[in-house]
Amino acid sequence: AEMKAVEGWITKRFDEIGTIFSGSTPSTSVRSFWNGEIVWVTPSDLSKLNTPYLSDSDKRITVKGLDGCSAHLLPAGSIVMSSRAPIGYVAIPTVEFCTNQGCKSIQLKDNFTTEFTYYNILFNVDKVKNLGEGTTFAEISKTALSTVELAFPTSKPEQTKIAEILSTMDRAIE
Repeated sequence: AEMKAVEGWITKRFDEIGTIFSGSTPSTSVRSFWNGEIVWVTPSDLSKLNTPYLSDSDKRITVKGLDGCSAHLLPAGSIVMSSRAPIGYVAIPTVEFCTNQGCKSIQLKDNFTTEFTYYNILFNVDKVKNLGEGTTFAEISKTALSTVELAFPTSKPEQTKIAEILSTMDRAIE
C-alpha cells in the first residue's frame, strides 16, 4: 500500500526536506579514535531497535576519531537510515550522533517534523529499497536517495497529529 498524496499535502524530494549526510569510519588501527563519547551508528545498531528511538551505539568514537574521518556530527532529532546491508532500517536518534558508511542521515528543515518524517520514510521504504536493487551489493547513494519523493501535510501541527496517532498504534501493536 502506498500513501497517496492527499489534498493539502505537498510532495517533496528527500533533498528538499533536509540535508542528507553519508557516514564514515575512523581508522580502526588508531586506538585514540575509539571508545569515546560520540555515538557512532551502524546498520547493526539499527537492526536491534524495537522502538523508533536510538540513544546509544555498540561502538563509540572520540572527537579525534570524528575529525579523522569524513563522518558528520548530527543533532538529536535528525533521522538515520541504513543504506546498505540491509537497506531500510530507520531511527530517530535522541542524542548527537554520527554514522558509518552503511547509513545515511537527514538533518530536517524546520517545516518537517521528525516523527512524521520517520513514519513517512518507513511507509515508503520499498521505494527506497528498490533504488538499491540491481547492484551486487545493494546500496543507496546520496544522489539516488535525494530523488525519492514523499508526501507531507503542509502544516506542521497536522504532521504532529498524524505522527502521534501512528505512534499510539505502534505502541498498541507492541
